[in-house]
Amino acid sequence: MNKLNKIKKLLESNYNFKNINYEYFPKTNEELKKIVDNLIKQYGNSVDLNNINVSNIDDFSKVFQFKYYFNGNVSKWDTSNGKFFYSMFKYCERFNQDLSKWDVSNGENFYYFFYKCKKFNSDLFYWNVSNANNFIYMFYTCENFNTDLSRWNVFNVKNFSGMFSGCKNFNADLSQWDVSAGEYFDFMFYNCKSFNADLSKWNVTNAKYWKNFATDSLLEKYPERIPEKFREDYL
Repeated sequence: MNKLNKIKKLLESNYNFKNINYEYFPKTNEELKKIVDNLIKQYGNSVDLNNINVSNIDDFSKVFQFKYYFNGNVSKWDTSNGKFFYSMFKYCERFNQDLSKWDVSNGENFYYFFYKCKKFNSDLFYWNVSNANNFIYMFYTCENFNTDLSRWNVFNVKNFSGMFSGCKNFNADLSQWDVSAGEYFDFMFYNCKSFNADLSKWNVTNAKYWKNFATDSLLEKYPERIPEKFREDYL
C-alpha cells in the first residue's frame, strides 16, 4: 500500500468520510467473530453489519463459517488489509449479498471461501486477486454462481483444486487466464454442467495433478477445448 493510500485510510478511519456510523472497531479475527455472533443473535440472520469497522483486520478466516442461514449486509466492509479469507463464508447456504466493491487485493488464501454457498452469485468482476496463491474449493457447490471472472489475474495461484466443482450454472470465459504457476488442477470443473469455455491455450506446463479436471462437466464433451496436457483423459 503506497503512502497516499495509507493517509486516505487513516483519514477515513478517524473522520469517517464514508458516512458510515461505525459502532464496533475490532482489531483481531476473534474480536470480529464475537461481534458478528452477538449481532446475529440480537438482530437475526439478515442483520446489517456495515456498522463494524473492519479496516484493521488482516484475517477474515471463518468469520461466518457454519452460519447456514446468514444473509446479512456486509457490502461496505473495508477488507483492504485482509490477507486470509479462507472458509470465510463456508456453509453459508443462504448467503447472496453484494461483495462487488470489496478490496481483496492483499488477499493470499481464498480456499473454501464460498464453500457450499448455494445461492451466492455476487458480481466479482473487478476483484483484484493478483496476490492470491490458493483457490482450493473456493466456489465448491455454488450452484447459482455464474459471474464473469474473465479479468481476474491469477498468475500467482498454485492450487486450483476443486475451485468450481459443483458450480452447475457457471460458464464464464476463462480463456485468457494465466494459470502458468498452477500445479494442482484436480476436480477444478468437476460436475460443472454448464461450463464449456475454451481452455485449450492455457499454459499448464507446471501442472502436477489434474485428475477429474473436467469430469461430468459440459466441457468433457469438447475435449479440444481442454488443455492438451489433460486432454487424453477425455478422448
